[in-house]
Amino acid sequence: MIIGLTGGIGSGKTTVAALFAQKGAFVIDTDLIARDVVQSESPALEAIRREFGDDMIRSDGALDRTALARIIFGDAGKRAKLNALTHPEILKRVLAIIGAQPADAIILVVVPLLFESGFDRSCDRSVAVIASPELRRHRLQERDGLSVSDVEARMRAQLPDTEYEKRADIVIHNDDNLTALGREVDRAWQTITGAARAPSA
Repeated sequence: MIIGLTGGIGSGKTTVAALFAQKGAFVIDTDLIARDVVQSESPALEAIRREFGDDMIRSDGALDRTALARIIFGDAGKRAKLNALTHPEILKRVLAIIGAQPADAIILVVVPLLFESGFDRSCDRSVAVIASPELRRHRLQERDGLSVSDVEARMRAQLPDTEYEKRADIVIHNDDNLTALGREVDRAWQTITGAARAPSA
Protein backbone atom coordinates (compact mmCIF):
# COMPACT_ATOMS: atom_id res chain seq x y z
CA MET A 1 0.00 0.00 0.00
CA ILE A 2 1.31 3.43 -0.95
CA ILE A 3 0.39 6.38 1.26
CA GLY A 4 1.11 9.92 0.14
CA LEU A 5 1.86 12.32 3.01
CA THR A 6 1.67 16.05 2.38
CA GLY A 7 0.96 19.38 4.06
CA GLY A 8 2.14 22.95 4.10
CA ILE A 9 5.62 23.99 5.12
CA GLY A 10 5.98 23.97 8.89
CA SER A 11 2.95 21.73 9.40
CA GLY A 12 5.03 18.89 10.86
CA LYS A 13 5.31 16.36 8.04
CA THR A 14 8.73 15.12 9.18
CA THR A 15 7.53 14.46 12.72
CA VAL A 16 4.41 12.68 11.46
CA ALA A 17 6.50 10.55 9.08
CA ALA A 18 8.76 9.53 11.99
CA LEU A 19 5.71 8.47 14.01
CA PHE A 20 4.46 6.40 11.08
CA ALA A 21 7.91 4.82 10.77
CA GLN A 22 7.71 3.76 14.42
CA LYS A 23 4.53 1.88 13.56
CA GLY A 24 6.23 -0.01 10.75
CA ALA A 25 5.74 2.16 7.68
CA PHE A 26 8.60 2.36 5.20
CA VAL A 27 9.18 6.07 4.69
CA ILE A 28 10.42 7.72 1.50
CA ASP A 29 11.15 11.44 1.91
CA THR A 30 11.15 13.15 -1.47
CA ASP A 31 12.85 16.22 0.03
CA LEU A 32 15.92 14.08 0.74
CA ILE A 33 15.78 12.62 -2.76
CA ALA A 34 15.41 16.12 -4.21
CA ARG A 35 18.62 17.16 -2.45
CA ASP A 36 20.45 14.16 -3.85
CA VAL A 37 19.18 14.84 -7.38
CA VAL A 38 20.89 18.26 -7.42
CA GLN A 39 24.25 17.18 -6.01
CA SER A 40 27.35 18.79 -7.51
CA GLU A 41 27.93 17.93 -11.18
CA SER A 42 24.55 16.20 -11.51
CA PRO A 43 22.54 16.65 -14.74
CA ALA A 44 19.76 18.36 -12.78
CA LEU A 45 22.16 20.86 -11.23
CA GLU A 46 23.61 21.68 -14.63
CA ALA A 47 20.07 22.20 -15.96
CA ILE A 48 19.39 24.60 -13.07
CA ARG A 49 22.56 26.50 -13.91
CA ARG A 50 21.47 26.85 -17.54
CA GLU A 51 17.95 27.93 -16.62
CA PHE A 52 18.62 30.25 -13.67
CA GLY A 53 22.25 31.32 -14.12
CA ASP A 54 25.68 30.75 -12.59
CA ASP A 55 24.67 32.66 -9.46
CA MET A 56 22.70 29.60 -8.38
CA ILE A 57 25.93 27.62 -7.92
CA ARG A 58 28.20 28.23 -4.93
CA SER A 59 31.97 28.42 -5.24
CA ASP A 60 32.26 24.81 -4.03
CA GLY A 61 30.03 23.64 -6.90
CA ALA A 62 26.96 23.01 -4.75
CA LEU A 63 23.51 24.48 -5.29
CA ASP A 64 22.92 27.80 -3.55
CA ARG A 65 19.52 26.94 -2.10
CA THR A 66 19.01 30.34 -0.54
CA ALA A 67 19.57 32.15 -3.83
CA LEU A 68 17.31 29.73 -5.69
CA ALA A 69 14.55 30.01 -3.07
CA ARG A 70 14.65 33.78 -3.38
CA ILE A 71 13.80 33.42 -7.08
CA ILE A 72 11.29 30.58 -7.15
CA PHE A 73 9.13 31.55 -4.18
CA GLY A 74 8.51 34.95 -5.72
CA ASP A 75 7.69 33.71 -9.21
CA ALA A 76 5.25 30.87 -9.93
CA GLY A 77 6.54 30.51 -13.49
CA LYS A 78 10.14 30.01 -12.36
CA ARG A 79 8.96 27.61 -9.66
CA ALA A 80 7.19 25.56 -12.31
CA LYS A 81 10.37 25.50 -14.44
CA LEU A 82 12.40 24.21 -11.49
CA ASN A 83 9.85 21.49 -10.81
CA ALA A 84 9.95 20.46 -14.46
CA LEU A 85 13.73 20.11 -14.24
CA THR A 86 13.82 18.03 -11.06
CA HIS A 87 10.53 16.15 -10.66
CA PRO A 88 11.05 13.51 -13.39
CA GLU A 89 14.28 12.28 -11.78
CA ILE A 90 12.77 12.41 -8.29
CA LEU A 91 9.77 10.38 -9.49
CA LYS A 92 12.02 7.82 -11.17
CA ARG A 93 13.95 7.28 -7.93
CA VAL A 94 10.81 7.09 -5.81
CA LEU A 95 9.27 4.46 -8.08
CA ALA A 96 12.50 2.43 -8.02
CA ILE A 97 12.51 2.43 -4.21
CA ILE A 98 8.83 1.49 -4.08
CA GLY A 99 9.43 -1.35 -6.53
CA ALA A 100 12.12 -2.81 -4.27
CA GLN A 101 9.79 -3.14 -1.25
CA PRO A 102 7.80 -6.26 -0.30
CA ALA A 103 4.30 -6.48 -1.72
CA ASP A 104 2.71 -6.24 1.74
CA ALA A 105 4.70 -3.16 2.83
CA ILE A 106 2.97 0.04 3.87
CA ILE A 107 5.01 2.70 2.11
CA LEU A 108 4.69 6.32 3.21
CA VAL A 109 5.92 8.79 0.59
CA VAL A 110 6.40 12.33 1.90
CA VAL A 111 5.57 14.65 -1.00
CA PRO A 112 5.13 18.39 -0.28
CA LEU A 113 3.52 18.88 -3.70
CA LEU A 114 1.48 15.67 -3.60
CA PHE A 115 -1.65 17.07 -5.23
CA GLU A 116 0.05 19.70 -7.38
CA SER A 117 2.36 17.10 -8.95
CA GLY A 118 -0.40 14.53 -9.44
CA PHE A 119 1.48 11.89 -7.44
CA ASP A 120 -1.66 11.38 -5.34
CA ARG A 121 -3.03 9.41 -8.29
CA SER A 122 -0.29 6.83 -7.69
CA CYS A 123 -1.25 6.46 -4.01
CA ASP A 124 -3.80 4.20 -2.34
CA ARG A 125 -4.44 6.80 0.36
CA SER A 126 -3.46 10.43 0.90
CA VAL A 127 -2.73 12.00 4.29
CA ALA A 128 -2.44 15.75 4.89
CA VAL A 129 -0.91 17.36 7.97
CA ILE A 130 -2.36 20.74 8.82
CA ALA A 131 -1.60 23.32 11.50
CA SER A 132 -2.61 26.91 12.09
CA PRO A 133 -0.76 29.51 9.99
CA GLU A 134 0.41 31.27 13.16
CA LEU A 135 2.00 28.12 14.53
CA ARG A 136 3.59 27.28 11.18
CA ARG A 137 5.09 30.77 10.97
CA HIS A 138 6.54 30.39 14.46
CA ARG A 139 8.01 26.95 13.66
CA LEU A 140 9.63 28.18 10.46
CA GLN A 141 11.17 31.21 12.10
CA GLU A 142 12.48 29.10 14.97
CA ARG A 143 13.65 26.17 12.84
CA ASP A 144 15.02 27.84 9.72
CA GLY A 145 15.63 31.40 10.88
CA LEU A 146 13.50 32.72 8.01
CA SER A 147 12.33 36.30 7.88
CA VAL A 148 8.62 37.08 8.04
CA SER A 149 8.57 37.89 4.31
CA ASP A 150 10.38 34.63 3.43
CA VAL A 151 7.91 32.63 5.50
CA GLU A 152 4.94 34.34 3.87
CA ALA A 153 6.36 33.74 0.38
CA ARG A 154 6.75 30.02 1.05
CA MET A 155 3.29 29.69 2.53
CA ARG A 156 1.67 31.55 -0.36
CA ALA A 157 3.35 29.16 -2.79
CA GLN A 158 1.49 26.18 -1.31
CA LEU A 159 -2.11 25.06 -1.10
CA PRO A 160 -4.31 26.49 1.67
CA ASP A 161 -5.40 24.10 4.42
CA THR A 162 -8.93 24.09 3.02
CA GLU A 163 -7.60 22.40 -0.12
CA TYR A 164 -5.69 19.78 1.87
CA GLU A 165 -8.82 19.07 3.89
CA LYS A 166 -10.90 18.74 0.72
CA ARG A 167 -8.47 16.53 -1.21
CA ALA A 168 -6.87 14.29 1.41
CA ASP A 169 -8.39 10.98 2.47
CA ILE A 170 -7.08 11.49 6.01
CA VAL A 171 -6.30 14.78 7.77
CA ILE A 172 -3.92 14.97 10.73
CA HIS A 173 -4.13 18.06 12.93
CA ASN A 174 -0.86 19.24 14.45
CA ASP A 175 -1.75 22.25 16.59
CA ASP A 176 -1.10 20.65 19.96
CA ASN A 177 1.73 18.73 21.65
CA LEU A 178 3.49 15.54 20.58
CA THR A 179 1.16 13.36 22.65
CA ALA A 180 -1.88 14.74 20.86
CA LEU A 181 -0.12 14.33 17.51
CA GLY A 182 0.61 10.71 18.41
CA ARG A 183 -3.10 10.11 18.93
CA GLU A 184 -3.82 11.64 15.52
CA VAL A 185 -1.26 9.32 13.91
CA ASP A 186 -2.72 6.32 15.81
CA ARG A 187 -6.12 7.11 14.36
CA ALA A 188 -4.73 7.48 10.85
CA TRP A 189 -2.72 4.26 11.16
CA GLN A 190 -5.80 2.31 12.23
CA THR A 191 -7.66 3.61 9.18
CA ILE A 192 -4.77 2.74 6.87
CA THR A 193 -4.10 -0.74 8.25
CA GLY A 194 -7.83 -1.49 8.28
CA ALA A 195 -7.97 -0.65 4.58
CA ALA A 196 -4.86 -2.74 3.93
CA ARG A 197 -6.48 -5.79 5.57
CA ALA A 198 -9.85 -5.33 3.87
CA PRO A 199 -10.48 -7.81 1.03
CA SER A 200 -10.47 -6.22 -2.40
CA ALA A 201 -13.82 -5.96 -4.16
